Amino acid sequence: MSVASSEEPILHVKRLDLNGAIAAARELEGFPEAPLYVIDFGSLEWTEPFGLLFFARKLRKFADGRKPSRCRAINFQEHAYAAHMGFFQSFGLDFGKDPGEALGNTRYIPITSMRIDDLEREAASDYVDVRDTIEARCASLATVLTHSEGGALQHTLGYSLREIFRNVLEHSQADAIWYAAQYWPTKGLVELSILDEGVGIRQSLSRNPHLSIRNDEDALRYALLPGVSGAAFRGGPRQRRDEWANSGYGLFMTSQICARGGNFVICSGASGMLLENGVEKSLAVNIAGTALRLQIHVPELCALNEALEDLRKRGAAIAGELRHNANLTASMSSRMLSKDFARKE
Repeated sequence: MSVASSEEPILHVKRLDLNGAIAAARELEGFPEAPLYVIDFGSLEWTEPFGLLFFARKLRKFADGRKPSRCRAINFQEHAYAAHMGFFQSFGLDFGKDPGEALGNTRYIPITSMRIDDLEREAASDYVDVRDTIEARCASLATVLTHSEGGALQHTLGYSLREIFRNVLEHSQADAIWYAAQYWPTKGLVELSILDEGVGIRQSLSRNPHLSIRNDEDALRYALLPGVSGAAFRGGPRQRRDEWANSGYGLFMTSQICARGGNFVICSGASGMLLENGVEKSLAVNIAGTALRLQIHVPELCALNEALEDLRKRGAAIAGELRHNANLTASMSSRMLSKDFARKE
């Protein structure tokens, strides 16, 4: 066991779930300048995919921004799950498996870094479009998320995840897409978290001339509307040929599905948003890029399958309304989202 001196700023990491990771990152950002920072994992009692991805990203960013100061981790050796998932290696600590090294199964996917240049090389070697390569990965992720090999829900989430990953490829300017997943049988809950280190949603949407974006929270609301996140506007990029991706339905469908059968979290820049059962909660974060958390309660899967057609119709209705508005304001997007998240009984 390593011991830190009393003069070194020490961060005691207790939980790496959504709230715990955000709180730990905020505390880390508030540290004064020092030659050495200590990250103490001795009190760590719970981890989840989102917390692992988010906090590892924060540690990488913090270490790069505070050079030549050093960061030292202590009391991490007992955390076998985090080590197996590739958490420690993902922020530069030589302990446990590398990201993507663990094989994974139907109950978990380890922290995985899907590099954009690797995807492009794989697609070139297979003589296919890189988006087809992404589609195959997303079909597998949708299978883990829904715990099914087929069906309408798995199909729809596969399309939606494909668009989310394509948006990272085409608009974020990120070098890689990070993701991880976990299924907890005793809770009947499955989580898929995705993170990129790109320009963020606000900058990505800023090229759309019909949006008035004042801050990161505005950008999040726009991105969740169908027909906006895919930059489907006159003068924008040529629309793609598939069921959802050509209209920007990826974030809309995933957020709608998870908000009804679990919860959905999106964070970018200085803002985050949690959606669950028609309730919206704002989160104060600081992340360069974008992070998503999709949670679904497995017992809700049948009900979600039955709701898909209604969600598609409501998405089409909102997209149609958007096409009749020359300029979209944040207040308009809020009204559309709040109306759309109103759950039918």
